[in-house]
Amino acid sequence: MPGAQVQGSTLQRSTPLSAASMTATITATPAEVLAYYSQVFQAQGFTAQPGDTVDGVPLKTFVRAAGQEIVIVSVVQTGDSATVTVGATVLPGSLK
Repeated sequence: MPGAQVQGSTLQRSTPLSAASMTATITATPAEVLAYYSQVFQAQGFTAQPGDTVDGVPLKTFVRAAGQEIVIVSVVQTGDSATVTVGATVLPGSLK
């Protein structure tokens, strides 16, 4: 997300699925973060799943490839900044 400061990231290439994650901070509201990532992942062919929170935490799940590929975006607001975590399990060919 533009303006975000990456705090950490991981990438594990493997088969049949690879995993990637990123944690970043940004001065944005959880609604702004989820709206941004909804546009990004839906443009890549992911389908947003129902619901925008889990146990009160803003969170959005996206799936693609008949459910084989899953991306989860969660946001924790602390004062004026938000900590965003994006985690993905995807087919190796989807990694860029």
